[in-house]
Amino acid sequence: MYNFLLVLISTVLCALPSSAIEGLTRQSFSTKPFSTDGRWMTNADGVNLTYAGANWPGHGETMVPEGLQYLSVAEMVQKIQSTGMNAIRLTWAVQMIDDILDKRSDGQLGTAFVAALGETNGTKVLNAVLDKNKMFTKETTRLEVFDAIALECARQGIYVHLDNHVSKAGWCCKTDDGNAWFGDEFFNTKNWERALGFMADHGKTWPSFVSMGLRNELRPVSGSQDVPVNWDTWYGNMTVGAEAIHRANPDLLIFFSGLYYDTQLRPIFYDGGFRDIDFDPSKLAYKDKIVLEVHDYDLDETNCTNKRTKLTRDSFAALGPISPKVKTVYPLVMSEWGFSQSPDQYAAPFAACLGKFLPEQRVGWMIWVLTGSYYIREGEQGKDEPWGLLDSTGTKWRCAECITKGIMPMIQNTLGIETPVANA
Repeated sequence: MYNFLLVLISTVLCALPSSAIEGLTRQSFSTKPFSTDGRWMTNADGVNLTYAGANWPGHGETMVPEGLQYLSVAEMVQKIQSTGMNAIRLTWAVQMIDDILDKRSDGQLGTAFVAALGETNGTKVLNAVLDKNKMFTKETTRLEVFDAIALECARQGIYVHLDNHVSKAGWCCKTDDGNAWFGDEFFNTKNWERALGFMADHGKTWPSFVSMGLRNELRPVSGSQDVPVNWDTWYGNMTVGAEAIHRANPDLLIFFSGLYYDTQLRPIFYDGGFRDIDFDPSKLAYKDKIVLEVHDYDLDETNCTNKRTKLTRDSFAALGPISPKVKTVYPLVMSEWGFSQSPDQYAAPFAACLGKFLPEQRVGWMIWVLTGSYYIREGEQGKDEPWGLLDSTGTKWRCAECITKGIMPMIQNTLGIETPVANA
């Protein structure tokens, strides 16, 4: 791995003029560590950080970030950067770390694609990935692909947020997929804690790695469940997971998701939200690292006033003491939301409402999803993703109008920047 990284870093730096290399050290993420100040995420100079980014899935059966058979790592990151986005939410599976630490597999690409897609298709996709990404070989490991993405994000000024999406690699999220709740079929909490610490530590070498999510979309389990689905269970496990991250990498911001597919956060910041537990951040070692994250896929709510009211009640009230019952103020990021990428959808009530509401609140966000297809999803290889910003060929925007008239103005309004001209 280390030889690979040295070669990759040297290749990246040698390709840049000296002025550009010096510019890397001036990026805002060079002023780490980041921390929280009331409702804001801030860098070491006290400058506020707000995310405007996209989800890049890496938690599927291959455990390799999607889309690399169509674009190189550099080209993919450049697509993100060209819109004015400043962040990616890079998802991963605990299984990838279990394979390494339990010595089941080192996750080389040559075996990862064949294991997930079969000999014929796996070899075909592998060859396409290697053709687009000349620095990779079939011996390159999954984790080294994550390293390459992180280094390229640093080169292009993109923040990296790691999200533990699932335990067993595969599509998320259902109540019967074995990944739903602590102690579920595949959700071994000891392995999860171990993996969080491993990834937090591993990412120390990534210049633009500033935050990490504990778990994606916690939810009830279908059928019987030994571990109660409640806030007491949430507290007991999430604080342990946060401690694992903080021990391994004290610089990281730590994202806490809520319950019910990450739509409910209120007990975390409301007085009396927990029956028997005093969730007092001031008593925690990572007290200035806590960020809350929320998801919204309620496309059926067409009344924007109602949507704003519900979001404020269940999550956005964490941003400020609008009620005497708000006991603690936290930063908040909408780490997932999205819509089918078609011209009639970016101006539809759901996207139009969030397109105004999130920038007004100065809340960070990551749209689902960057890539336009999956190596494999729910048994279907090459499955198209209608919500993907990129099309099924993985090379151009699925809906250019959605990008230029919907997403890019939202980025500008969120970050207060001049909108660039996005690559086709």
